[in-house]
Amino acid sequence: MYLSNVKPMHCKKVFILMDADYAGSTIRQTYITMGTMFKAAKMNDLIRKHPMDGVRYTKPVRAKDDIKFLTRDEQRIFLEQAKRSHNYNQYALILETGLRTGELISLTWDAIDFEKRTLTVNKTLEFRYKSQIWRAGPPKTPQSYRTIPLTDRAYEILKSVWESREGRKESPILSEVLEYMDRRTGHTSKLVMCNLVFINYRTGAPAKNSSYDAHLYKLCDEAGIERFCMHALRHTYATRAIESGMQPKVLQKLLGHASIKTTMDRYVHVTDDSMNLAVQQFERLFA
Repeated sequence: MYLSNVKPMHCKKVFILMDADYAGSTIRQTYITMGTMFKAAKMNDLIRKHPMDGVRYTKPVRAKDDIKFLTRDEQRIFLEQAKRSHNYNQYALILETGLRTGELISLTWDAIDFEKRTLTVNKTLEFRYKSQIWRAGPPKTPQSYRTIPLTDRAYEILKSVWESREGRKESPILSEVLEYMDRRTGHTSKLVMCNLVFINYRTGAPAKNSSYDAHLYKLCDEAGIERFCMHALRHTYATRAIESGMQPKVLQKLLGHASIKTTMDRYVHVTDDSMNLAVQQFERLFA
């Protein structure tokens, strides 16, 4: 449609059609994007009226309490069960670093500095099912570019993977080099697939997001705990970090968030254990 022909009813129709198939958070992002676009059009005199005026979306964004994270007991039980899995190192590393799944999948050896004991996030990798290709790209936001100091456990995980890399099976797809635009510089960067830290032990190709989740469900069933997806491990990392006394601004940087509000509202969860500990500390202070 021409911009000048777009009316509020057309905008509202977009959200009505999205309601059945999309999460509230996705609809909210669409609402923000459309509003920003039409605001710019009006500011540049391309339209006289803002067609989003009076248009609202009603599907609720999922509440923070609905987002799964692991309690300390669940985390212990899960890791014990996961030790029998070929993906144990990946799951354990997220619990030590808070990486997004795409950041884990795209991790290459040149992003690991064993001397300084750091891990640098500077790209992502995802499988496009429609076109059946792997696609590299920049991190989610400019703030997602970050260098994470490694815990002793994270260092040990990566060192063990490095030392065992020679015997792994490798798919022909690892001979590919993927190009993407670096968001910080505007220049083209490359992801050399054969340098990936983690690949599927059976196929020798990168592991897809969906295969990680499917395997997680199987582990949860075997461990007798509620099912969760890969992203729940990132939520768990954030929650453990706050429980350990980490400053929120530090956690924001480690997670790669632009806003501390996102860190605290969406990724940090108050557990029963942390509430009991806080009350005990309060009680001791005034005893």
